[in-house]
Amino acid sequence: MEGARTVAGAAYRWLAGAYAVCVVVQFFLAGAGAFGEKVGVALEDQTSWDPHRAFGFVALGFGSLLLLLVCLVWWPERIWLLGTFLLALLAFVVQPVLAAAADDSRWVGALHGAVAAAILALSAWLALRAWGRDLRRPA
Repeated sequence: MEGARTVAGAAYRWLAGAYAVCVVVQFFLAGAGAFGEKVGVALEDQTSWDPHRAFGFVALGFGSLLLLLVCLVWWPERIWLLGTFLLALLAFVVQPVLAAAADDSRWVGALHGAVAAAILALSAWLALRAWGRDLRRPA
């Protein structure tokens, strides 16, 4: 079992780093969507936002669940589990709800951006911490 935990720890390291990079790409896609909007077209009908929507759902939503699954196999200290669970909760549950509710309120839409900043900070913290860890020592 220790070998599986070591492999899961190494996988977590790479996935956490890739996830943080994907969050930065998602910010880029949001900017591209905002600057590609057409005047007079409703927000939900704007095709310029399609890459942001799709990438966020697949890479960040399901990516956070994959990261949580790998973390559960690795089973490090509780702070890792808590941080990774919070990341999955924010990315897979909270962000889609805020994005859908933003059609009715721009203030809710602003929370979507604020939570995205929290996801960026949390994913960068987890990745930096994972890369600074010696995976040969027990968790």
